[in-house]
Amino acid sequence: MEGTLDMQTKISRYGPGILALFLVVAFIAGAGCLSDTTAKDSSSGQLHAHYEYADSWSPGYGCYSHVTGYVYNAGNSSAENVMLNLNLVNLKTSSIRDSRAVFIGTLGPGATQSYETILDGECTQDYRVDAEL
Repeated sequence: MEGTLDMQTKISRYGPGILALFLVVAFIAGAGCLSDTTAKDSSSGQLHAHYEYADSWSPGYGCYSHVTGYVYNAGNSSAENVMLNLNLVNLKTSSIRDSRAVFIGTLGPGATQSYETILDGECTQDYRVDAEL
């Protein structure tokens, strides 16, 4: 009987803390702004951009879209001051939530330059990423 009382005391003392920890872990693991990776392409003349993005969440950033990709020059001449403009667009309202201008620089014929950036979103909204060279 004494062992049973000792176990009940431990459960009443530590049970709420363990339950709270479990709920926090479940909330973080199942955050609503996680998505599959989406791949897209954009082009302007001899310049082509390939990019992939996925929605994610972190304690520091909140909800955001992580964008990675590359720009390549398919032409026979150099392209100078290449800039890639990325927009995070709300799917319901078509409004731009965040945007970034990524400076690529000069791309010689056949050259490729990789990039990576983050676009800030809200956890309760759905977005797409559009790119323009």
